[in-house]
Amino acid sequence: MNPHLELIAGKLRHLRRMREYLAHSHGNLLTHGIVGKPVGTLKLEESEILAAFRMRFSEFQEHLGKLLRAIAQEEEVEITGFSDVLAFAEKAEILASADDWKKARDVRNQINHEYEENERVLTPLIVEMANCVPTLFLILDRAAAYCMDKLGVKKE
Repeated sequence: MNPHLELIAGKLRHLRRMREYLAHSHGNLLTHGIVGKPVGTLKLEESEILAAFRMRFSEFQEHLGKLLRAIAQEEEVEITGFSDVLAFAEKAEILASADDWKKARDVRNQINHEYEENERVLTPLIVEMANCVPTLFLILDRAAAYCMDKLGVKKE
């Protein structure tokens, strides 16, 4: 396997581990009824659960983007901006729609700028972020399948 494919395989391994962490945090968020609850009313334990979820979501989304870029580079896509990566991923059927990616990225960016500042903005953002998790997991599943089928990267 060439060095770039080794890099992609490593990113996939890392994302699989990160997926477990995000799934755990997402489950805690739902189990404790934090989704939709006003941020100002959260108890300390609930705030910690939300903080862990927020961080894991952000890291997962960021690393998933790096994987998509690496796949596009391996496929020799000319990349001048991330929109080129999204166009490739949509054409390769890794993304059902570039809007799926943009929604997760936008909610991540918004919540990171608004965190603990505007409760009216934060509460629906947390709901939206929680709703994006299954889509991000689907994107990872499709990316992993693409890597196996088209690039010959073995599942480990």
